[in-house]
Amino acid sequence: MNNSISTKYYSSSAIVNEVLRLAQGVAVPGMSVASICSYADTLVDAYTQSIHRKEKDIERGISFPTTVSVNRVIQNYSPPLNSDYVLRDGDVVKIEVGAHIDGYIASAAHTVVATGSPGETIADRRADVISAAYFASEVAARMVQPGQSPRSLIKAIGLVASGYNCSVAEDTYTCQIDRFVLAGKTTFANRFNPDLLAPDVTFETGEMYTIDCTLSSGDGVARASNHDPSVYQRDVNRQYSLKLRTSRALFSEVRKHCSVFPFLMRDIAGDNQTLKAGVSECVRSQLLVPFSVTVDKSQGDVFVAQFKLTVLCNYTGPVRLTRALPMPNVRSSTAIPETSEIGQILALPCTQAELPELPRLQTRVNAPVPLRAADAGASAMDIS
Repeated sequence: MNNSISTKYYSSSAIVNEVLRLAQGVAVPGMSVASICSYADTLVDAYTQSIHRKEKDIERGISFPTTVSVNRVIQNYSPPLNSDYVLRDGDVVKIEVGAHIDGYIASAAHTVVATGSPGETIADRRADVISAAYFASEVAARMVQPGQSPRSLIKAIGLVASGYNCSVAEDTYTCQIDRFVLAGKTTFANRFNPDLLAPDVTFETGEMYTIDCTLSSGDGVARASNHDPSVYQRDVNRQYSLKLRTSRALFSEVRKHCSVFPFLMRDIAGDNQTLKAGVSECVRSQLLVPFSVTVDKSQGDVFVAQFKLTVLCNYTGPVRLTRALPMPNVRSSTAIPETSEIGQILALPCTQAELPELPRLQTRVNAPVPLRAADAGASAMDIS
């Protein structure tokens, strides 16, 4: 990997780190999920425009729209205002951010608990699943080194999950990334499936990965929620002659404004009902791929936690590009023995990359504020 490429990966990572830090700071009771998503996406756009300014013609911006998935929701929740959710005290909040410079991607996610009492220690099942997901991500990062295999990584994540009586969520992946590629040739599910084994390969020097450690206090089996997808991606390898004028108009807008990266449909169609009417045919013809909002289908109170990171497989061992933010104030009754297999992996080194300092933004991006109690009550809805 030459210096120009590594610089752009590192710049994207620095942006993701800063935006995720700011976004998790506003995940408090009374805050609108839609406002957090909008805030983080605006920050990503602002920071990506503020660096590498001499390279005026390169593409830059959001590699995956910010999602804020709450409690039992597993992934992909970025609601429009008309189906928004307002955070409540005690909610488990997963925030995922993605950015790219010239197609070189970084992605990370962090879990917090929305609370008005930050000094209070959480010691229930939320503590178990947050601890499990955090340590699973730390173990997984240390497995990305030359000679290790995806199957060993999947086994290690599963051992951490079972130790906390949790489950790895379905449809969550470790993805090899490349320029303009979110899921490259070595991409595999982190949940063990005997009918769909991970590729029998090993990690190689110079490869870059995103690792999505999403664990559930339930069974981890995913089902589609009642929320319509808001995130879509264009399949640039697919061709189809659309029949409806509305579909052709929508797809024309998508081609005009979107490249290979996922996007929010509301950024393209807005409130234009004519364009919205074209979504169905574009999806049926597989020109557009929706990212379903999924939830854990287990009964009862279920919580899902997520920690995601970007890692370089270096010849000296794993190099972590995105930084770990401080853990929420949780205390699980389960501990990982230092002499156990997982304890020994956690003792291995994982180098943190030295990232560039970001410039001060020329235009201030105002943080959202929580809704008043009356407004929050009126806006609250069933997240599942």
